[in-house]
Amino acid sequence: MTCVLDTHALVWHLTGSERLGQNAGALLCDPANRIVIPTIAMAELRYLHHRGRIRLSYTEVLTSIENDERCMLFPLTEPVLALLPVELEIHDAIICATAILLREEGGDAVRVLTCDRQIAGSGLVKAVW
Repeated sequence: MTCVLDTHALVWHLTGSERLGQNAGALLCDPANRIVIPTIAMAELRYLHHRGRIRLSYTEVLTSIENDERCMLFPLTEPVLALLPVELEIHDAIICATAILLREEGGDAVRVLTCDRQIAGSGLVKAVW
């Protein structure tokens, strides 16, 4: 399975927070799952750290991603832009479009790990929390 992470899922997973949903946590702990981090999540993480809203730094997260062979950063590319759902806020739209693109490429089931109500309620992707 491919797990596309929203920013809060990434942060709460790496910090061991109890705020991470139980189902999302189980998927992140499964060594068979591929973990995809859209670059927008990394941009938001860097912004939140700079503003003092989270302690986890961009460098720490990048190191964690590089040390986990299941993880990959997914760039904001033209194919992702072409799939942006215009009814969602831009951050949520990029997360969803990334998952939609990966789903269309086939091979694996794709889930978005998020507690975001807009993403989960959109019906565009399968959200797990």
